[in-house]
Amino acid sequence: MFRSAKPKKNKRRRVAEGEDEQHTSGPNAGEDVPVVPVASDRRAINTFSTGGVKKAKNVVQTQLIESEREIVPQQYAGDATYETQIDTEKDRDARAVMERNIKANQDGSADADSGKVYRGQAAYKSYITKKESQIGMNKYTGTQGPIRAQTWARAISRFDYQPDVCKDYKETGFCGYGDSCKFLHDRGDYKSGWQIEKEYAEKEKKRQKRLQEGRDPDEESEDEDKAATKKKENEQFACTICRGPFRNAVETICGHFFCESCALKNFKKTSRCFNCKKQTNGT
Repeated sequence: MFRSAKPKKNKRRRVAEGEDEQHTSGPNAGEDVPVVPVASDRRAINTFSTGGVKKAKNVVQTQLIESEREIVPQQYAGDATYETQIDTEKDRDARAVMERNIKANQDGSADADSGKVYRGQAAYKSYITKKESQIGMNKYTGTQGPIRAQTWARAISRFDYQPDVCKDYKETGFCGYGDSCKFLHDRGDYKSGWQIEKEYAEKEKKRQKRLQEGRDPDEESEDEDKAATKKKENEQFACTICRGPFRNAVETICGHFFCESCALKNFKKTSRCFNCKKQTNGT
């Protein structure tokens, strides 16, 4: 391996005429004067670079590219005091109309304009004196009209992708940590978003079908539930009581199929369906 040369500690420089006389006559005459090398601001040439020399003219041209977009002024303000504008204006809602009606009845302006100017149904004279407690409780009860929406309330939504439910307790009902477990002891079943959307799509499909047939779209008849059960049990190829093929099969009112002899034997024990435990009374 090559060994790098050691830098020289003392470098000699050319001494001016005035300094020469001082050094020759001084006590340190004949000694070398150390000189600190000054770092240059000029960059060294990178011999490993293959790029060409950039011209200042090209750099300036690239910086002066004109954009076709329009400058849109934006005004920023503190949104902590913003109000919701989705509801009826405060001077036109039911509460404001009620306050104006009460004021007109109190100062007598309702009687003065009676029969001359029609001001609408909201300006009719009221012969029933309302208590202040009734008017004040309208903010919460809504007995005198719709409740005015909250102005400063903000709706937020939070998605909990990590519910922190104890897996052992949910699956087995037992947890070794007991009450000291930091996870939630809950055995409830929760539906995912895709399951909720699937159920909603099926329900909407049935609703549109009833609408096309000219029926009430919100009506849910027992025939549809029975048809759904039949469709589900179409794959039933054997009796669930005797575990064998059907012998003179009979159908219950809940849509399940059994052998006639098996259904009669089951009816001696209970009048409920063997599969869904629904009360059939033997039919």
